[in-house]
Amino acid sequence: MNPLDLRGPEFLLFYTLFSAAVLLALLLSRRLAESREGPHPPIEDPYLVAFLRGGAAEALRVVTLSLMDRGLLAIKSSGLPASSPDSENRLELADPLAIDTVKRPIEKQVLAAFKTPSPIRATLGALESCAACREYSSTLEQLGLLETPESLLAHQHRYWIALFLLLGVAVLKILIALSRGRTNVFFLVLFSLVAVYLAFRIGVPFRTLRGDKFLQDVKSLFCNLPLRAPLLRPGGATADLVWLASAYGLSAVSPAVFPHVSALNPVRRAVYGDSYSAGTSCGSTSSCGGGCGGGCGGGCGGCGS
Repeated sequence: MNPLDLRGPEFLLFYTLFSAAVLLALLLSRRLAESREGPHPPIEDPYLVAFLRGGAAEALRVVTLSLMDRGLLAIKSSGLPASSPDSENRLELADPLAIDTVKRPIEKQVLAAFKTPSPIRATLGALESCAACREYSSTLEQLGLLETPESLLAHQHRYWIALFLLLGVAVLKILIALSRGRTNVFFLVLFSLVAVYLAFRIGVPFRTLRGDKFLQDVKSLFCNLPLRAPLLRPGGATADLVWLASAYGLSAVSPAVFPHVSALNPVRRAVYGDSYSAGTSCGSTSSCGGGCGGGCGGGCGGCGS
């Protein structure tokens, strides 16, 4: 029997099974393409983790938060009403000598960008292509945690094939139904949209599967930090704040304790398939073999960080 001739409920069942088969094939092809092993990534640079989680923009926000917490950058109010397009606060370098005292190149570049009071979001946006960000991207690709342009292109080819199959079957069925005077195609449209969304999430990744696993390992290692977030104190005395923001995002940082974090929060949007939720992932196994029982000490006390 031609599946396109099935009645509505029967076809929805067929389409669900068909979509599941296409998505499974897409996932398996991705796993096969990423089967290569790479060096075990060290857990020592929180900014590398922030880049892996949310790209250059997120890494730069975490760097800026850390520099502000350590008193190396200071907020300078614009003095304009909130309704003004130029009302965004500025950041300025608190001490010109600070550029020479910080060790990480990305910190030096952020400090240099704010030598004069500059708008936060525009300045950080211009830094997304800086040399330090390119170095992080290259390092993560070499470690097999980020997709390379070549592998991403191959994923996109497979995604377009899956998209053609999912939408092709749905569109054909809708055209047949309309030609026969049936207009109850809402659920088929809904099912096809869900299938296309899942195909995009699977087929056009930012991180590799190894990258997803590594990020979960980091969250497992620091899984108590979101619980202790309201107890953290400003001043840069520990690395807890920067690891919390790197692993879980700036939304995990308490604005009551760190008011300046609000100036760094971007316009809400989906970022590389990963939410800014502070939910813990204690069920994961840490890359140090520690899970929540042994590696969840938080701060900079775990795994050589």
